[in-house]
Amino acid sequence: MIDHNRLFTTFMELCAIDSEPTRERLMADRLTEMLATLGFVVSEDDTGKKIGGSAGNLYARLEGTAAGEALLFSCHMDRVVPGVNVKPRIEGDYIVSDGTTVLGADDASGLAALLEGITVLKQTGKAHPTIELVLTVAEELSLVGSRHFDTTQVTSRTGFVLDAGGNVGEIVLQAPEHIKFKAVFHGRSAHAGFAPEQGISAIQIAATAISRMGLLRIDAETTANIGSISAIGPTNIVQDRCELQGEVRSLVPEKVRSHMASLSKVMQSAAAEYAGSVTIETVTSYQAYQLREDSEPVCRAARAAADIGVPVCYKATGGGSDANYFNIRGLPTVVLSCGYEKVHTTAERIPLKQLVLLTDWVLAIIDNGVDS
Repeated sequence: MIDHNRLFTTFMELCAIDSEPTRERLMADRLTEMLATLGFVVSEDDTGKKIGGSAGNLYARLEGTAAGEALLFSCHMDRVVPGVNVKPRIEGDYIVSDGTTVLGADDASGLAALLEGITVLKQTGKAHPTIELVLTVAEELSLVGSRHFDTTQVTSRTGFVLDAGGNVGEIVLQAPEHIKFKAVFHGRSAHAGFAPEQGISAIQIAATAISRMGLLRIDAETTANIGSISAIGPTNIVQDRCELQGEVRSLVPEKVRSHMASLSKVMQSAAAEYAGSVTIETVTSYQAYQLREDSEPVCRAARAAADIGVPVCYKATGGGSDANYFNIRGLPTVVLSCGYEKVHTTAERIPLKQLVLLTDWVLAIIDNGVDS
């Protein structure tokens, strides 16, 4: 049986560990210790060195005690900023932070559910297939951790990423492709009071371009956003450099590329209009994927949800997860909702009941993995 107090205590312990992106050392060490106690063989890769971080991705394996296909579960160890000095507490039917930081339920809820689920298996001696865990770093930085993870060491052909908001029982079938871009507009500096006519304002070029862009919600499947604009200088100089950073996402790969091309055309046109120039750099952070309802991981997750008595709901998401990289590398992986609410805000919270149900879901998936 799930020990509710132990589950809540573990969850809050993990939330209280400082673990912002690329600074997951304390979290990785604590999880390695906890997993080793449960019988996992744990290894850490060199992703930390590659990305300038303090820790790498963890790969953990627990050999099965019964016949059945190996199962992969994955969560990320980092959380968004502000995620240092988190003070979780139980408030009524929820676990919350003190309001000055995020809670970190994204993704400590998945980590705690896995730890409690495996603890229950160990205590009861219940048979289980081989269980593999991939716990990633820097997921919140456009999936940098899973981008560097070597999936060839994973033997499972069915994966579950515990990393989505919404009620337990919600299953993500589709996630977008994501392109980040940086555009640097170049003008010509001049004294803003004596001879502004001799200058070309890079800020004005950028502002004109932004005013003509299709931004925010483009259609049901596509979004675009400018996240930052930077042009530092004194007020008496016509600024000759202005930098924009933004992104485009779409569930349809052709749409994300088409809209990025449209934004590029707008920026180039604005630069030419003012006799300036622009350089545009784009990076595809991750590619889109779509799973069928009859795919193996989706069927297993849906069957397990039915077993614990929660309704199944299929959905698409506008955000990426480590499942994007697992899927494009040929490892069918589905994302499961973990029950947390108001994600990526200081009002983030998780209902106690949802955390228990998430653990039930994990146990049911494992139980269904044993050959009858």
